[in-house]
Amino acid sequence: MQSEELLFEEAKKLHINGKIKEAQVIYLKLLKTNSKNSNLLYLLGTTYVQLKNFKKAKECLDISIKINNVFPESYNSRGVIFSEKGDYLNAIKDYDKALSLKKNYFDANLNKAVALKNISKFSEAIKYLEICIKLKPNDYKIYNNLGNIFSSLKKYTLARNNYTKAIELNTNFAEAYSNRGELLQLYFDDFENAIEDYNIALKINENLDYVKGKRLNAKMALHDWKDYEKEIKLINNDIKMKKKTINPFIHASLIDDPDQQKRITELFLKEHSLTPRKQKNNFKNDKIIIGYFSAEFHNHPVMHLILDVFKNHNKSEFKIYGFNIGPIKDEWTEKVKKHFDKFIDISQMSDSKISSLCKELKLDIAVNLTGHTLNARNNIFFNQLATKQINYLGYPGTMGSEYYDYIIADKIVIPEENKKYFSEKVIYLPNCYQANQKIIEVSDKNLNKKDLGLPEDKFIFACFNNSYKITPTIYKRWMNILKKCESSVLWLLQNKELGKQNLWKEAETQGVNRERIIFAKRIPLKDHLKRLNFIDLFLDTFPYNAHTTASESIRAGVPILTLKGKSFPSRVASSILTNIGLENLITSNIKDYENKAIFLANNIQEIKNLKKHLKNKVNTHKLFDSETFTNDLEKIYTKILYQ
Repeated sequence: MQSEELLFEEAKKLHINGKIKEAQVIYLKLLKTNSKNSNLLYLLGTTYVQLKNFKKAKECLDISIKINNVFPESYNSRGVIFSEKGDYLNAIKDYDKALSLKKNYFDANLNKAVALKNISKFSEAIKYLEICIKLKPNDYKIYNNLGNIFSSLKKYTLARNNYTKAIELNTNFAEAYSNRGELLQLYFDDFENAIEDYNIALKINENLDYVKGKRLNAKMALHDWKDYEKEIKLINNDIKMKKKTINPFIHASLIDDPDQQKRITELFLKEHSLTPRKQKNNFKNDKIIIGYFSAEFHNHPVMHLILDVFKNHNKSEFKIYGFNIGPIKDEWTEKVKKHFDKFIDISQMSDSKISSLCKELKLDIAVNLTGHTLNARNNIFFNQLATKQINYLGYPGTMGSEYYDYIIADKIVIPEENKKYFSEKVIYLPNCYQANQKIIEVSDKNLNKKDLGLPEDKFIFACFNNSYKITPTIYKRWMNILKKCESSVLWLLQNKELGKQNLWKEAETQGVNRERIIFAKRIPLKDHLKRLNFIDLFLDTFPYNAHTTASESIRAGVPILTLKGKSFPSRVASSILTNIGLENLITSNIKDYENKAIFLANNIQEIKNLKKHLKNKVNTHKLFDSETFTNDLEKIYTKILYQ
């Protein structure tokens, strides 16, 4: 029979060699006769941390610290637990205690830097990483974390360089490949190299959080559908197993399942759900103070939609503050600033500083206009920025968190039976939920079809939705439509050469001449609105509909054919069409969608009738009546604040 000392040594060897469960079994056996051994409790607690059983881990580490309160490793491990729960302030306290006991403690310095980064204290985080470099200049984890910080600081070239350095130091570091891939995809517009990085990351660690979803999203942008069905199946299987495989925004563009959407969103935010919601503020202000938080106060679809709301707010009853969380500032930023009582750039502020600022300003209502999209700062809402917190417009789905009181919608995008798929209470606007400007400047250029590369004598089908929204299923239907409507072309938005080539190849595979697929480039908004006039019928995508592009098409007098699904993003065009009296352009299954498009293209008088309907401003007035819309929104704000 082995002595306890030999058993302990065996367990430690197993632990060092990554055999965590085997080591844990021995630690538990030893604990029966060594319940006061602080080192044993520390090691057992660490195995629970590594296996993500944080409750058991904390129990062990708390006892270990109680027995021996001068052992730095126990504080460091407990700090990791707090960090995993999103409780970064308590994590930092434990890291500080560890460092007070062991000054040059590399892991505690590194972990503190990560925690500081997560509460947006970037300068302090960098200082601790600089200490780490002095201690271990060739440790790859340092450079990966520097990459994360520089990415948060919008210093993307520095971020990329540091991820590359991490990879050079450890070519099997999956996380750095994933991080660099995301950076290349989102900020360098380099989808091909992003996909290559994602592939390497998954080859090293096929269970790395969210990489499968990010890779598929990058492939969708280039219409690389070779393994589409296989990848969707893998993602669905991972979701069933509660794996973090796809983030909420990417999921919405691929799978029309609101129940699944809620579950993956709650999983996305699970680490924060352990922090109880704070007591609601109850300010007594002379006017209702609303804070709009957005990363899109620039030339962006959300800005194009909501500008008039800021302009039309009743300033005798409301104060409105704009909080900019995004990196981009342009002429639209300058345009919108003047409509706020205060416009504050908080993009470089820490979470705690933002929280203090909002308390000082006594916000009644905080409106998140960005949601789970690019450059989000959703952590700040966990600090209870206002008496009521609202999810609206920028993200068509639940935030998956109890920290939001309401989502603003209409009864088409979220019918009564779908309320159960939202963590927020659903509150309805009387008409379409989508804000719109009353008037948008349209170019006075004298454009013609030749200028745009369009044939003079063909029926123009078009879709100007983002590339990632085009699924192989919907594209196949478009090809069927073109085959049945021989005198027609399809006009799409695509700048990437590989994306064009993939769509042309797929068209030919489906029996359609590639010359019938014509590509448009991105151009200034006023010119874009002008060129929409040349479209005969806008073909919507599914499951992520046209949103801003749908209202732009209606504004330009172009009918849009949509397919209504179950989820919020698959019902937006239906809401718009209902509000302008064109319910006959809403279909409920893919076959009807295809048949309706063919019928309209072969019955040109029907298209003329639809365009005549859209030219009558009486029919579209409700959609673009921004004064009434703002008044309706203000009624909602007043209701939720005082009910």
